[in-house]
Amino acid sequence: MAKTKSQATRGGTRRKVERIRKRELHGPDPSVRIGLMEEYDQIDFSVSSKYDIVSFSGDVLESGSTEDHLWHVVPDRTNEARAIYSILTTAFAKRDSADKLRRSLSQQNHPARVVEVGEEILIDDRLVANNIKYRVLVGRWATEREARQNIDEFRDDFAPRIIRQIVRPATGTIELFNEDFTDSRMIEDGFRIVPRTDTSLVNLRNVREGTGFHWEREVDRTYPGTIEIRVDHRGLLMSLVELPIELYLKGVVPAEMPASFPVEALKAQAIAARSEVLSKIGLKHPNDPFDLCAHVHCQAYSGSTHYDDRASAAVDATRGQVLMLGGRVAEAVYSSCCGGHTEDKVNVWNPPGSPHLMGGWDADPGTEMPDTLDLSNELDFEKWIAMKPAAWCNPEAHEGLPEILNQAERNFRWEVVYSRRELEDIIRRKSGEDIGNLVDIVPLQRGNSGRLMEIEILGTLKNLRVQRELNIRNILSLKYLKSAAFSIEVEEGADGRPINFILHGGGWGHGVGMCQVGAGVMAAEGNNYKAILKHYYPGTTVEKVYGD
Repeated sequence: MAKTKSQATRGGTRRKVERIRKRELHGPDPSVRIGLMEEYDQIDFSVSSKYDIVSFSGDVLESGSTEDHLWHVVPDRTNEARAIYSILTTAFAKRDSADKLRRSLSQQNHPARVVEVGEEILIDDRLVANNIKYRVLVGRWATEREARQNIDEFRDDFAPRIIRQIVRPATGTIELFNEDFTDSRMIEDGFRIVPRTDTSLVNLRNVREGTGFHWEREVDRTYPGTIEIRVDHRGLLMSLVELPIELYLKGVVPAEMPASFPVEALKAQAIAARSEVLSKIGLKHPNDPFDLCAHVHCQAYSGSTHYDDRASAAVDATRGQVLMLGGRVAEAVYSSCCGGHTEDKVNVWNPPGSPHLMGGWDADPGTEMPDTLDLSNELDFEKWIAMKPAAWCNPEAHEGLPEILNQAERNFRWEVVYSRRELEDIIRRKSGEDIGNLVDIVPLQRGNSGRLMEIEILGTLKNLRVQRELNIRNILSLKYLKSAAFSIEVEEGADGRPINFILHGGGWGHGVGMCQVGAGVMAAEGNNYKAILKHYYPGTTVEKVYGD
């Protein structure tokens, strides 16, 4: 047994030394690396103004490349990364808590280990964020399929998921060639497209966005900054961009919130997005060569394609400002519409929780809300979802709003109707399981906003338990339900068998943190961005951590 730091050894007391990873960002324009594309068998790009194309070893492959060329990149001879797959049970902010669970699991014949992820973030030698977390992992399997075969053992006590750890990176050569095939070369592992001017842009063709959601599509996108194209974990192609955080935010804010929202809401969005960057570096993509991805998993980033003067002005007006809690940058997650009540972070994602991300009524303190209702209770939730209370995110309860906010009414309350056969087919396609005839969908657990955290799908051949709000939204829809805050009405035929399933829902998204529609209405009602942030992230303060 390994000795603890409190146990004596012959040489005295052995100290437990932990290597804390640190990331130094340099103001006034700290940069971030954003993953744009993964698992592509071809990437096409062109440039505006002048760029140099440089290999990872520093060789200049093309000097002063201009928009006259359309370039193509394909993998040539590549080797996939070697990975191991484990089951993530949960995560902790403290190592001692993680070690305690590791010992408990190991005693139950589940060999477990603790893996540190994340980094401490410093800006000009000042510690601004502690993103260190301790994951408790079980098992080491060579394939994801093997890991998934064992995951059910942990569902009663955790919301487990599969984690991939790269133990040997992908390698290989890729081919870069122009449109008329007059210029072609083989490059080891990848290359950088480096701008010569601040106005230079790279256009990437056929970028996938919204994968799995109803807005899924392929689009062309333009990006400022230094672009990398390289071999990804599967031996295919990926691209990423390195650029200043402030420039990145000018592509995030209009992608995450309509730029026609009131300006104070846009400022609140800019601060929330900036806080998310600094509080998530090292956590979201610990196996990848970038900090965050450009998709809803992290934050939607559309490059310069949809720059908007109002959104850019909101970023400039709040330059370097973040949410702080206990002297460190606070997480600032957000979603489109909470439906009248926000949700606890710990109910949606793994621990640790946070006091500023606890669910509550989305209303002015003077607004009468049904405080007697417990939305985690099934009967109370059914009453709640049939109401249209005067929440901030209920545009119908407010007068004189901009049209863009009035349009959000359709997300405050919504309804989806499935025939039994239609829903059976969706469940079969999404789960890969044949449940037979669908008998019922039973809510097992709701969060304090009423969002479903666990359901059981009853079939004549098999029952399925589904945990976590995103998994529930996924398995009951071809393109994800708007939210997991819904009640289930079953219409039966004369023989008592289900004919239709009607979902009565509210909100759009996970509901944790800032409700974007609510923020828009608050701003339209005269609240400034600090008041908006105080409402959605209680206990936090706004502070400038870099910039003039």
